Amino acid sequence: MSNVELQHSRGRDFRQSVKSVLPPSILTIARAIANGVQQRLYIPSQFNVWLLDKRNQQASQLDPGSSRDRYIEALLDWLARAQDAVPGGGVSGYYTFASGWSAAYPETTGYVITTLLEASRRLNKNEWATRARQMIEWEITVQLPDGSWQSGFVDQAPVPAVFNTGQVIDGLVAGYASFSESRYLDAAVKGARWLIAQQDSDGAWRRHVYQNNPNCYSARVAWPMLMLAQATGDGDIRASAVRYLEWASMCQDDTAWFANCSLEPGEPALTHTIGYTIEGFLESGLLLKDDRWIDVAQRAADVLLHKFEVRKHLAGTYGKGWKPDHSFACLTGCAQVSRVWGRLYEMTRDLRYLNAAVKLNDYVLSQVSLDSTSPGIRGGVTGSKPIWGTYMTYRLPNWAPKFTLDALFQEEVALALFRRDLQ
Repeated sequence: MSNVELQHSRGRDFRQSVKSVLPPSILTIARAIANGVQQRLYIPSQFNVWLLDKRNQQASQLDPGSSRDRYIEALLDWLARAQDAVPGGGVSGYYTFASGWSAAYPETTGYVITTLLEASRRLNKNEWATRARQMIEWEITVQLPDGSWQSGFVDQAPVPAVFNTGQVIDGLVAGYASFSESRYLDAAVKGARWLIAQQDSDGAWRRHVYQNNPNCYSARVAWPMLMLAQATGDGDIRASAVRYLEWASMCQDDTAWFANCSLEPGEPALTHTIGYTIEGFLESGLLLKDDRWIDVAQRAADVLLHKFEVRKHLAGTYGKGWKPDHSFACLTGCAQVSRVWGRLYEMTRDLRYLNAAVKLNDYVLSQVSLDSTSPGIRGGVTGSKPIWGTYMTYRLPNWAPKFTLDALFQEEVALALFRRDLQ
């Protein structure tokens, strides 16, 4: 037995002896204290988040007197701090209680670009366009030689990833539309060529996807590919996206549930990945003017709408047959679903969609601290509610404020239409 193995064996024996002596209640307290130290809950701003969640996991109360504009400003400021926290122009993937800001994350920086460009247009503030352009230039520097973008953070070994590449294409196409810089479109096309080369004949991606399992949430890869095809007139890129949609649509059953929608095979799907799937089908259908894909999205969105109307809450995950886990909420997924409902209101004028979208936005915003002393918490959105929930535990990911902003911008569009229709 090696010295390391001997030490591990002795440690195991010690832990077993402790368990035999200490009562379960003491062990529970000891584990809680150890976890609290690991997550640095001794920092007052972080302890406050934990305490508020501990008191009432389903609390939903907006900051009194704070308008949507103040929340939008706070969410954008958080993204700015996340960008400034890392070198080069990318955006830190998340703020974590245990260790602070992570390294930059190419995937989510990609679609943060799109949101910041939209913010610049809506708010008439060049700052956000300038930051978006810095992100685009950084994305080009980290593009891999084969045209793809890596999975994970830039401080990890670069492994090409289908989904991540699609999200960077999203930002590059938006950047080209804003700045008319041909380099941005060229980089996006190179990424799309790589995506096409990885695609199987039935339309699915099975290589360079998480655990090599095909998934239907890459509908959010098909959508940026279609935007790129529209910008370039490239029929091969368009055909590749449609082949994928045809394959992914077969994952939906008679209850509107999607198989192959979870990160782990056989596990329930996060509201986040369900949101990716629905959004990808909806926006692809609108670009293609094809009701087949819109119907796929709307059927699933309507199931979630009914569940929200009954429970006033979206589960963190859903399993086959839409079996919910209400032990936590996935706030990113909530924002994504709200945006989808806002889009469906825009299309149908069905007030159920608008009512649910506004209420779900209220819930997400009620979890945003506007006055925390921590720059990693103030204006950010936690992965889970409560903070110790299953998704991005004790983390505030950069994609959560991104999707929250998207939902709020869509809410503005929907409410403007509602007011106009009343006239």
